[in-house]
Amino acid sequence: MKRLAFILPVASLLSACNSTPTVKGENASLAEVVAATKDAVRLEPGKWETTVAILSVEGPGLPAGMADAMKQQSKSQKVQTCLTPEQAAKPPQDMLGAAKNCTYEKFEMGGGKIDGTLVCKNMPGMPSGEMRATTSGKFASTSYDVVSEATMEMPMMGGAQKGGKVITKTQVSGKRLGECDAPKAG
Repeated sequence: MKRLAFILPVASLLSACNSTPTVKGENASLAEVVAATKDAVRLEPGKWETTVAILSVEGPGLPAGMADAMKQQSKSQKVQTCLTPEQAAKPPQDMLGAAKNCTYEKFEMGGGKIDGTLVCKNMPGMPSGEMRATTSGKFASTSYDVVSEATMEMPMMGGAQKGGKVITKTQVSGKRLGECDAPKAG
C-alpha cells in the first residue's frame, strides 16, 4: 500500500521560519517522491559545483582485489554547471536517484535534512535483481551533501565459485558558486 504525505506548516509559520515543507513517504515510487518534493527543494539558479566521491567499496566474497580495483576506477569527480531557473524549479535528481523499477520503502525530507531507503528490483545484469540504497544528508538552497550506501549482489566473475555482495558508499555534494558565467561571444 502506497503512502505519501506532504505536510505543510501553516503558511505564516512557513514564511516566518524560512523553513521548507516536510515530505514523508512509505512504499512510494520515485515519480511520486519527485512530485512531492518539487516544493521542498528549491536550489538557487547559478553556477554550481557538484562533487561525487566513492567513499568505500566492500566486496566480501568477491575475487581478491576486485573491490579495490572498483574503488580505484571510481575516483572523486567534480563538475561545474550552470543551473537555469527552469532546472532550479525541479528537485535535484542526484539527491533523489534516477534508476527505474525503484520504490522508496521510506522517505523523509524537511528541515534541511533528507533520509530514505530506496529499493530497485529487476535490475539487468544482477542475479538477485535487487539493489538497496540508504540515503541521508542535508540540503539548503545553496548547497547539499548526501551520503548513500548501496548494497547489491554481483554475479560470479574472475574464477570465483560464487558472486558476492558489494556495498558501495558514495557522497554527492553540491554548492552554489555564484552567478553563471556570461556566454562567450561566437
